[in-house]
Amino acid sequence: MPLDAVLPAFSIALVGYLAGKRLNLDKGTISRMCLYILTPALTFNSLSTSTVDLSAAWRLSLIALLLPLLLTPLFSAIFRLMKLDGATSRALLLPTIFSNAGNYGLPICLFAFGQEGMDLATVFFVMQGVVIATYGVYVAASSRMDSKAALRLVLKMPTVYAAAAGLSVKFFGIPVPQVIMRPITLLANGAIGVFLFLLGLQLVGTASSASVWKPVSLTVVLRLLAAPVAAGAVGKVIGLSGMPWKILVLQAAMPPPVNATILAQEFDAKPGLVSNATLVGTLASLITLTFWVTALNGL
Repeated sequence: MPLDAVLPAFSIALVGYLAGKRLNLDKGTISRMCLYILTPALTFNSLSTSTVDLSAAWRLSLIALLLPLLLTPLFSAIFRLMKLDGATSRALLLPTIFSNAGNYGLPICLFAFGQEGMDLATVFFVMQGVVIATYGVYVAASSRMDSKAALRLVLKMPTVYAAAAGLSVKFFGIPVPQVIMRPITLLANGAIGVFLFLLGLQLVGTASSASVWKPVSLTVVLRLLAAPVAAGAVGKVIGLSGMPWKILVLQAAMPPPVNATILAQEFDAKPGLVSNATLVGTLASLITLTFWVTALNGL
């Protein structure tokens, strides 16, 4: 059941929110720790230790890499039709073109489709992580700077190099000394909890208004309903079917990722608006994910 995966995540985010209310915690420091330390550790650990046969799921991998690029012009056009300004439109791409394929997607795919679903979901999660570390950084940075400066920042992101290193270790069988791998694994194991804690912390002090709820509502509809429909259509065009296609749709139906708030905070891409969209999308996903799991199980 989706609630079995979602409610524990809510409880960690709630702890972060309450801690932010009671304690004088620095959001920026924790956000940078996630972006520059925990995310690279999680990426390297996932890629270097995964038992998934990527060659058997190459279409799923390809779609996970291309989907954000395909959704960008579609959703940008919708934002323009809704008369949102450029900075707001670019910031809202973060919670609409990317999904929470990790700390929500992996357990829900496991509960819905068993170990096979979990293995395929890991492929999507890892590949989307690479896109977030590159294209996601570009989208966030471009809200405040020109394209050339944003591209230079992409090359400074450690997750890009962590992904390259993890893939090299996996495919070439390069042994990693335990003295290096153990601390990386420990950091990776703690990443999800810290991400959720930060999500709650990010929500402290965010102001809601009528002007916020219009773009937030639009973001939630695009993320939870339009994105999985688009992903399913792309999957069929590329020839995906069966369990890989179901996992593609379900992973694309996840709410906005915590990384969206991390990137928005780091590059000042309207972090309050993105945090609101992430919160509302996560709450609404209790209903929408129940629908998607039921529908996909019936196919």
